[in-house]
Amino acid sequence: MSFTEGSVIIDVDASTPGVTRVRTRSTRGGEIAQAMAGQRIDSPLPLTLISTLYALCPQAHLGAYKSALAAATGQRDDNAGVDRRIVYELMGEHLRFLAFDAPNTVGIASDPEVKKLGALRALLSREFSKPDPDFEALDIELEPLIEYFVTGCPIERFHALNSLPDFEAWMLRGKTAAARLYAQLWENVPCRRQTPVPMLSPALSLAEINSWFALGISTNAPTVAGRAYQTSALARHEEHPLLAEIREQYSCGVRTQFTARLIDLMQYWLERRLPQNVLQAASPEKGVGLAIVQCARGTLITRVEAADDMLARVQIIAPTEWNFAPGSAAQAVLESIDFQSQAQYRADAAWVIAAVDPCVPYQIRFAAVKTAAQ
Repeated sequence: MSFTEGSVIIDVDASTPGVTRVRTRSTRGGEIAQAMAGQRIDSPLPLTLISTLYALCPQAHLGAYKSALAAATGQRDDNAGVDRRIVYELMGEHLRFLAFDAPNTVGIASDPEVKKLGALRALLSREFSKPDPDFEALDIELEPLIEYFVTGCPIERFHALNSLPDFEAWMLRGKTAAARLYAQLWENVPCRRQTPVPMLSPALSLAEINSWFALGISTNAPTVAGRAYQTSALARHEEHPLLAEIREQYSCGVRTQFTARLIDLMQYWLERRLPQNVLQAASPEKGVGLAIVQCARGTLITRVEAADDMLARVQIIAPTEWNFAPGSAAQAVLESIDFQSQAQYRADAAWVIAAVDPCVPYQIRFAAVKTAAQ
């Protein structure tokens, strides 16, 4: 398997009437991290691999690796402005999710101006290649795109997040790609409760996370003592009043997941000039550096072990691995879908998968089933 390949596998067994059994997993096995091991700590190869092969959230991955390496080797982390780079990357990912990725996953026609998102991504790449990105230029590009694809009005007049009636009024007017996405979600997707799979809290200490590695956590098996966790923008906003209203009114996990992405985008936009704390790093033990990053899809963890000026081991656990591990939140919700036919199941599952938003393609594989008609 090449480094750039990767997918989420969803195996569905509906052979027992009224029961849907699902197994989820990511096929990524940490190949990029494995290629870094054995390199000198000053080798440019790890940075090249990250920049080239992590097509989504490369700034988050670069920041995590550099900070973890600095912590492991006792060097000063001089990645000035890395938090701000990650925040702007996060906003770009949220915008693309709301205007293109999620609509595409669930079969909603793209907005005719969606090509502008490609221009934004190109601009972000150009600015991030510079030692000092022009964040004012990025603001000039981002603001009208947020207004066009999301708010439908000047951002300072966007009040949809103030209450559920305000949100539903914005959504039902359908003036933007994001509003139309939420209108389809409200109309077409059955309400299913949020799963009992615990959320990976952004407040977890680095020491606690490091202890998980002694228990065998890895990219291939991202569970803690056999227990799965989930991670997403929802973890950063579980107490937001709008999400509380949605839970009280609808008790719908998919709706809260989707809405948390919008809340996250707008909050980071409004606070983009304030000091950020999206990246934390420390050395929990000698020769070990651990970094955690809050990125668009949730929490990214990078752990580096260094000895004798060499990279002894690198471990990277991205949100996709957390959210599609065996026993994951995605698996639990996918098992709650009533199976009528493969086509119907795929359509319902698309919304669940869009809510979780894997950073690699996914495929659904069905075991042989008998429908009522057969």
